[in-house]
Formats: sequence, C-alpha cells, structure tokens
Amino acid sequence: MAGSITDVVMDLQNVRKWNNSNGDTWDPFWADDDNLYAFNCDGRGFGAQGRNLAFNQLRGDDLHSLAGKMVNTMDEYGGSGQKEGDGATWKALGQECIDGVFYAFVSRHTYGNESKDPLLRQTAANASLIKSTDRGLTWTRSASENYKNPMWPGRRFGAPYFIHYGKNGGNVSQDQADRYVYALSNNGFWNGGDDYILGRMARTKLGDLNAADWEYFTGGDGSEPGNWSGQMDRSAPILSLFSRCGSGPACYVPSLGVYLLVAWYIPDKLTKWFEPSEMKYDFYQAAHPWGPWTFIRSYSDRFIIGGHMYGPVLCARFQEQHGADVKMSLFTSGCPFQDNPSSLYKMWEIPLLLKTTPVMPSTTINDDDPRVVYTGAWTAINRPKYFYYHDDIHATKEMNDSVELAFTGTGIELISERFSDLGNVDITIDGTLKQNVNLALMSFPRLTGVVVFGAYDLPAGRHTIKIVNKSTDYAVVDAFRVY
Repeated sequence: MAGSITDVVMDLQNVRKWNNSNGDTWDPFWADDDNLYAFNCDGRGFGAQGRNLAFNQLRGDDLHSLAGKMVNTMDEYGGSGQKEGDGATWKALGQECIDGVFYAFVSRHTYGNESKDPLLRQTAANASLIKSTDRGLTWTRSASENYKNPMWPGRRFGAPYFIHYGKNGGNVSQDQADRYVYALSNNGFWNGGDDYILGRMARTKLGDLNAADWEYFTGGDGSEPGNWSGQMDRSAPILSLFSRCGSGPACYVPSLGVYLLVAWYIPDKLTKWFEPSEMKYDFYQAAHPWGPWTFIRSYSDRFIIGGHMYGPVLCARFQEQHGADVKMSLFTSGCPFQDNPSSLYKMWEIPLLLKTTPVMPSTTINDDDPRVVYTGAWTAINRPKYFYYHDDIHATKEMNDSVELAFTGTGIELISERFSDLGNVDITIDGTLKQNVNLALMSFPRLTGVVVFGAYDLPAGRHTIKIVNKSTDYAVVDAFRVY
C-alpha cells in the first residue's frame, strides 16, 4: 500500500498528562472552530463533580498549550457509577464533528465484576447516537429516550467509534469519506472484544439519528455498493482477534494514505476487576477502512512501574510530516483510579512516530557490557520487575560522573528511565555536545526502558558517546542501541 507504515515508535521521552483532568475514555475530535473536544467517562473531566460522562473543550494551538475546560456536565446521564434498572451505567464512546455538528455514541455498560463475562470484560450494549448543534451545550436525543428506545439494541454495535478523517469530519475523497461517515464497533465490550465490524451512513443524513439509514460492510471490496447491507446480521468482521479488540477509533493519516488502528487488551485473564497485570496496544494499518488490516507492532505497558495505560485513541489533529515519517498523537488514560496530580486516571498523550522506511538493524548493548566505561560513583542495580533490559541499570547521584561507549555505526540511542528522582545529563558524540536531556518526570509513575536520546545520521564509522550527570539527582543508564 502507498506510504506503508514499517514501525510505530512511542516517544515516551515527551509524554504529557493533564493533571487537572479526571476520568477515562477520552476521544478528542477536531471541530470546525479548530478546537478539540472530548467526552470523558467515570470522572469529573475538567470540572469539579464526577459524572458517568461529561463534555469538555480542549483549546490551544499546540499540544504544549492545550488546556481543558468543562462545557457540559451531562447531568441527565447521572453521576459517576450511577446505574439504572438494568444494572448498567452510561458511557460515551466515539465522538466527532461532522459539518459543524457534534456527534457522540453512548451505550449501557456493565462492569466486568458484574457482567458475568468469564474473562471479566466490561460489556457494552444498547447504543445510540446523540448530536449537538450548539457546541455541546445541549444534546439530542435525551438520556431517557436512549434508555427506553436505543437506536442499536443489543451488543453487536454496542461500542461504536467514528473513523477520524480530520477537521470538521475531514474533506477526504479517499473511500468516499466525503460522502459517508464510517464507524467501527467490536461485539459489545469496552475492553477486549473479539472482532470489529464496520458501519457507514450518508454524511448528509447523519443528523437524522436514524439507525435504519446505516449500512454494514459484508465482505469483499468495500468500494462496491453491493458489499454493504442495511442488515447488521449480514456484516463481516474487518478484524477478528478473540479478546483482543478493545473499543476505540481508527484514524486516517492523509500524508500516507493509510488508516491506523490500535487494538488494546489484557493478555492475561483478569482475576479481579479492574486490576490487570499488563496491558497491550497492538497497531494495525490498512489502505481502506474495511481492510485488510495488517499488524505493525505491539507495545506492553510494563514500562509503567505501579500503573497501567488503557483506552487508546488516535487523534486527527497535530499530525506532522517529519521527512518520510509522520508524527501523530495517541491519547489514553490509565489506572490506578485516584484523583490526585500523580494519578494516571487522567487524559494523557503519547507522541507517536510512524516510520515508513525499512527498520534498520540494530544491536543492544547492556549497561554492564565491558565496552561501557564508567567514571565516578556509579552503582549497579538489579531489579527484575522493572522492565529494564537484562533486568539491571547503572545509576549515580554524583555531579559530573560520566559514562562512555565507543561504537561503530551510523546511529545510537540511550535507553534510560524517567521519574521525579532523576535529573539531567549532557550527551556528547565525538566530543560535540548534542543535547542536555531532562530525565525528570513529575506526576507520573516511574517509566523504564525509555529512549531518552537518539542520533541517527552519523557518518558510517567509529564514534564515542559520552553521558555526564549535570545534577545531584540520579542519572541512569539501562542500555545503548547501536544502528
């Protein structure tokens, strides 16, 4: 496919979190006024009171200046955890602005400790589509109508998310996205569904909020009208992965002409709700929303010490071309669920770099390799549960302690960690200062295995990298990766 993605790189050195937020299931969409907007679930969002779902504005010209504020507390959908007679709570799912109108899917969710699912998955059922013509101040249909007469009864389309194409729904002719709005849903789970199906609706009729106007992909070439049906029970999965299809959107990357999807899941069976031992994010790409979807790579969240990430969504705004590659934003949330500045139960963003060139071969050199030369009071530390390369690191708190590695290649990465007890280091290559790298990360758990520095355009040959601690806080070396 044109512009195929060869790798997806999570830039954990530049992760950011909005500490005044609270909640999960963020799906920031790019509206016609150039702002992002997003519902949150099970929290106060950028407001003061916990709600099942609430609506927020995210204003700013770039990610560094992006600031959130509450727009609508959506009181008719209840306070956090408030249930109705069905024993379920309201959750918001996919969200989008289409031609100046805001839309969101909502459905009824039963937590995994009450859903009777053998894998303790949170079920999602009885979805409806709501809209706002005044930028989120008021919404129709009402919560009462959605509860009594859901647009999509049952679970087959119980967790729908729009495919994001760009500002105001995008202006993309690819796959007739200028004529149709696409949405995908797994088979009725918030986490760990079994497959995804694809629905679409004529863009001009979306505001009618009529489920009967939707049609569903039945297999084959989705550009052919005959491969769509108004009968959902004729739909064909676009991707089938038992218990690995967490709810979330796909996003179109216009500069590459491809779609990107994150399938998220808990690899081990939950024994207690909601206390996962690990979360995984699997990245897939396709030339069309109906596929075929091909695997790119997987990430484990074991780099987060004492916490987990979940609920990834891809954002259409802030995509930037970097040579042959593309930078874009993944928004996510996490647990544990406390509401304090250091909690992960907030909106946070991980920059992604979508690589399009062949993945270069590399060699990883551990911190205890004899080629790594330490000067000063460095201490070798072994921590098998900390996701370190070979389970160990070297660390120092002494100012001007240094470490050097002579290597042969065209590129080098320093793998370290980030936490509040780390300081900053100077990095030189062949005697030239390349960067002062800040390893400190406030209001986050410790992040390990982080590529904190990379140089990739060195002349082929012999080079020396040197790291110097420039504070009395910790400097840490986990490994080097040589290209």
